[in-house]
Amino acid sequence: MLSPTCLRSFLAVIDMGGFTEAARHLNATQSTISGHIKRLEEQAGHRLLDRDRGGSVALTAQGRDLIGYAREILRLEQAARSRLAGTALVGAVRIGLPDDFASGRGFTQLLADFARQHPDARLEVEVGNSNYLMAALDAQRLDHVLTKQIRSAGGEVLAQRAVVWVGRISATGPVPLILFPEPCIYRQRAIMELEREGLSWNITYVSPSLTGIQAAVNAGLGVSPLAEDLTEQLLPSIAERLLPSLGSIDLVFYSRPGKLSCAATGLGNLIRKHYGFSNIEEMHDSRHA
Repeated sequence: MLSPTCLRSFLAVIDMGGFTEAARHLNATQSTISGHIKRLEEQAGHRLLDRDRGGSVALTAQGRDLIGYAREILRLEQAARSRLAGTALVGAVRIGLPDDFASGRGFTQLLADFARQHPDARLEVEVGNSNYLMAALDAQRLDHVLTKQIRSAGGEVLAQRAVVWVGRISATGPVPLILFPEPCIYRQRAIMELEREGLSWNITYVSPSLTGIQAAVNAGLGVSPLAEDLTEQLLPSIAERLLPSLGSIDLVFYSRPGKLSCAATGLGNLIRKHYGFSNIEEMHDSRHA
C-alpha cells in the first residue's frame, strides 16, 4: 500500500522543485521529506527520484508513471475524509492575486490542492495588478484578494517580507533595472531609493510575469527588486557595488464584506494556515472586533 503521507511529500518535491521548498510547503524538515521519499520507494519497489550533488531533482520513468496515480489517490482520500466528516465545501470562490503570488510562494499548488480536495467547490482565479484586483473586490466581483503593500491600511497582514536586489550589474554606470509594469510596489520602492541616493538608473527590461523577471535576471540583463521569498532560484545581487536598502512589504489578505460561500470561507482559512495562523477563528474574530 502506498502511504498518502509519502505520496504527499513526493508530489510536493515535484511541484515545488526540490526538497527545500517541499519541506517549507509542508512545514516539515528536509530529513522528514527524504524519509518519506525513501519509504515510498520501498513501497513502490522502484527508485522514483534522482537527486544530483547540486540539489536538483529529476523523475525516473517509474516516478513519472506514479504522478497521476498519486494525485488521484490523494484526491480520493481527501474527498472521502470530507464526506465522512461532513466538511465538504460547496459553492463558488473567486480569488484575485498578483502574478508574483500566482507564479511564486506555492500558491498555484495550494489552489490546485484545494480544487482537488473539494470537487464540489467552483474555484475562479483572476491574476492582475493590485489596483485592478482591489477595485474588483470593492465591486464584489471577487471574494478574496491577496496583495502586497508597503504598509497595510486594512486587510489581514499574513506576513512581512524584506525586499532585496537580485541580479548582476557593472561597478559603474546607471543601474539597469528589470521591473514589473506600473503600478508596482517593488518598482516604486527601487526607483525612489535609487533617486534618494543620487544614483542614475535606466529600465532595461519590463515583464508582467515573475517568470519573465526571473529569466531576465538570470540572463544578466540587470538587477530587480523582489521580495526575498521569490529569489531562491535567482542570482544574488553583486557584492562590489552597494545598492540602497529597499525595506520590507506586507503580504495582505482581503475579503469582501457580507456572507461568503462555504468554499470561499474554507479557502480563506486555508490561506491563513499557509502562513501559520493555526487558530483561525480567534484570529479572524480579533480582526473584526
